[in-house]
Amino acid sequence: MAASALLLASCSSGTTGATGASETPSSSASASAAADPAAATAQEQVDQASKAVDEFTAPGPELGDLSSLKGKTVYYVPANYKIPLFHIVGDAMTQALSTAGVEVKTCDGQASPSSMASCLTQAIDAKADAVVSGSIPDDLTSVAFEQVRDAGIPLLYLLTAPAGPGEPEKVGYLTPDNVALQAINADWIIADSGAQANVLVVKVTDTPATTLWMDQGALAEYEKTCPSCKVTVLETNTGQLQKLPSLVSSAMVRDPDINYVQAEFDVTVQPVVQGLQSAGKTDGVKVVSGDGTLAILQMLAEERSMAATIGVNLDALGWYGADQLFRMMSGQPSVQNLEFPFRRLFTAENVKELDLTPEGEMSGSWYGKADYKEGFKKLWGVA
Repeated sequence: MAASALLLASCSSGTTGATGASETPSSSASASAAADPAAATAQEQVDQASKAVDEFTAPGPELGDLSSLKGKTVYYVPANYKIPLFHIVGDAMTQALSTAGVEVKTCDGQASPSSMASCLTQAIDAKADAVVSGSIPDDLTSVAFEQVRDAGIPLLYLLTAPAGPGEPEKVGYLTPDNVALQAINADWIIADSGAQANVLVVKVTDTPATTLWMDQGALAEYEKTCPSCKVTVLETNTGQLQKLPSLVSSAMVRDPDINYVQAEFDVTVQPVVQGLQSAGKTDGVKVVSGDGTLAILQMLAEERSMAATIGVNLDALGWYGADQLFRMMSGQPSVQNLEFPFRRLFTAENVKELDLTPEGEMSGSWYGKADYKEGFKKLWGVA
């Protein structure tokens, strides 16, 4: 989202403000859902998204002998290496690639299109054997991306889109589908409220990608599924989070009947809660968010403001990224429209069963018992 998702600190200027939109739902799950067809439909999505994954399914065919890849180098270019998720994904991908003797070099995009372009140029000059773009939309630095492709270097677009242009042998895509993640959070609100919620949606406008995730995910879901809902949209970016508490407080004063807040990412939760506290609205307002980080899950378990959060197993995402790279680096096609399985909606109903420690977070156990690491090693012939 996370991803989860996936806060790119001020890649573009963004705006901070509040604007009215359509309408949305509020309250307590299955019982509420039974009273309204829209809520019942949303509850089906919630139930499916809340399940753990206990079996590993290979994303593609076995790869055969990867010994020819030993000593090759992958350049990893995250949009902003200050964001923790890029470290988690990068570390996991490094571990996975090392099973075949492939090394990883990281170049921080620093939330700047010029820095991103410079990193991609470095990869070309170093004759990298593959490049990974971490949540950088192609149009942010299109010339540099074109140069990578023209150089014949396999390119993996990570955390942008599930598919796109380019030959699958040279261009791959991998994402947990942040549009779907935001829609699932909206579904939880629709189901919980009986399709009668009054929602404040906090949209992060850092990049075209973060804007699209909320527009085509949550906002589209409310419009399509919940005509009885009321939705107010508040825009912010991660470079201006210090202003978010006052914006949330003002929105609550303007409409005291708001009973849900959908925050796009976990990093916005604390400012949102501060705003609710300032407005005297900590009771009766449920907060949902995306990313599923440890601190937010602990808040959820302790019933402190949080009602739900959707997360992505970032460690698993790194291993799936390595699989895409191995395929392209060995001359095979990357998997198109790969449906990443290790994502889960956490609620009061399932959070208590989790190991809410840093070790639990890193282990991936929150998402189920599937042993994807051993599964991939067997798939790659390196077990």
